[in-house]
Amino acid sequence: MKSKWALQVILFMFGCTLLLASLAWLSERGDKTGGTYTVFAEEQPIMLTNNNLVDGLSVLELPTKIIKVDLNRNVLSVDLKVTEDDFDAAKLYQGMAELISFSMERTSNVDQLLLRLVAEDKWLGTRYLLLAADVRRGQWPLSALEDLRNVGNQEVPRELREWFRMTETHLWKTRFQE
Repeated sequence: MKSKWALQVILFMFGCTLLLASLAWLSERGDKTGGTYTVFAEEQPIMLTNNNLVDGLSVLELPTKIIKVDLNRNVLSVDLKVTEDDFDAAKLYQGMAELISFSMERTSNVDQLLLRLVAEDKWLGTRYLLLAADVRRGQWPLSALEDLRNVGNQEVPRELREWFRMTETHLWKTRFQE
């Protein structure tokens, strides 16, 4: 009787070991084939600081070079250098929209963007303001960015100039009359 009882205990322990091994194998296999993966995740806004400012701006596809950047609390100031070779109003407006989108949609702490397009005389090294914008979070409709991207080489509509507090200098305006 004792040997029958010992045989049952051994078989029971062997069965438990086999069961645990098969559960471990199934759990490993399940992770490889049936795991849950995030395919589309909404990008979380970042807290822009002086430490990550260069990294954040370097990924933007801008039509011109950035010549000056300053982050002072919740105000981001950016100057873009416009040369004769890269003067294309449509691309410049798209670059402005890209900077506005970055500042207002992809950061959590920038509430105001001061953006300037500056021309530089390559002979004298002097700079001339062409266009300035004072963009504030929540002061314009979401469709305004797409409208700015699609302005093309036309004059910016009055509504966009008001929403983005744009100021066009005489030098900027004369470029459209050429």
